[in-house]
Amino acid sequence: MPTDPPAAHRKLWEERSVVVALILAVLVPGLGHLYQGRTVKGCIYLFGILGLFLWGVKLGEGVVVYNLPDKGSRRITLHYAAQLGAGAVAYPGLWQPKRAAREENHSLRQLAQPMTASFSGRLTAVDNDTQGGKLEGKVNFKPEKGEYGTETRGTFTGTLDGQAIELPLAGGFFLERPIGAGFRRILKCGVVGDRDSGPGAGKMITGTIPRSIMDGYGVPPDMDQLQEVTGRLGKLHELALVFTWIAGLLNVLAIWDCVQGPAYGFGDEAWSPPPADDEANATAAAKSAALNSAATST
Repeated sequence: MPTDPPAAHRKLWEERSVVVALILAVLVPGLGHLYQGRTVKGCIYLFGILGLFLWGVKLGEGVVVYNLPDKGSRRITLHYAAQLGAGAVAYPGLWQPKRAAREENHSLRQLAQPMTASFSGRLTAVDNDTQGGKLEGKVNFKPEKGEYGTETRGTFTGTLDGQAIELPLAGGFFLERPIGAGFRRILKCGVVGDRDSGPGAGKMITGTIPRSIMDGYGVPPDMDQLQEVTGRLGKLHELALVFTWIAGLLNVLAIWDCVQGPAYGFGDEAWSPPPADDEANATAAAKSAALNSAATST
């Protein structure tokens, strides 16, 4: 009668709950393998697939993982379906569009409370948005009573093309909606007292402040933002998308490997059960006959 495989060839993926292993593998690449005790493969999938996915997110400045179907449609696009294969790291794209669509999520022309944030951008001309010097530093804003009501005023403190500078800010304030695609939030504001001879020939700061991961990850971009990002990053944005797609598709194969076990790699394919009793007797008789024949010939 056939016997069980020896311990050296036991199937590790069958010694733990297949359902639990499946759930873990679907949620996090490699986690199902680690649960099964297949540490090497689990670590390879965890750091390889998940690392590739997160690298793509970073390369695309967060404007990568999102579901953007046609207006009014609730279907999942092929773009996002491929990313979903990577597990829970892609799931925020399922609910972030609803958060972004809330009525209270809108751009601000006036602050209701003080705000301090790091700022990266440029000093530009108000009249034609001409690119000026590079600004790196911090902005401080607060609402103040003015001649025509409450207005947002503040200061920029940092560097202009590497030189220390402080700019008073007021007028033309604009801050992008709090929940939006990517980890940077657009900010614009006029510079007080920095005017040339003609009206409207002043300066303004144009750049971004940080947006939290919770408010920026998985949010679909609007078309203007998508065009800006793809135009600025170029091929890097396409490469970032490809990284997330490959990671998602690779994890589908990893999930199959976790549930079904590998075709090769544990030596099971080389093992076969010992012959049945009849086969064993026939083999022994053949060997005995061969030995007798050899003895007779000598």
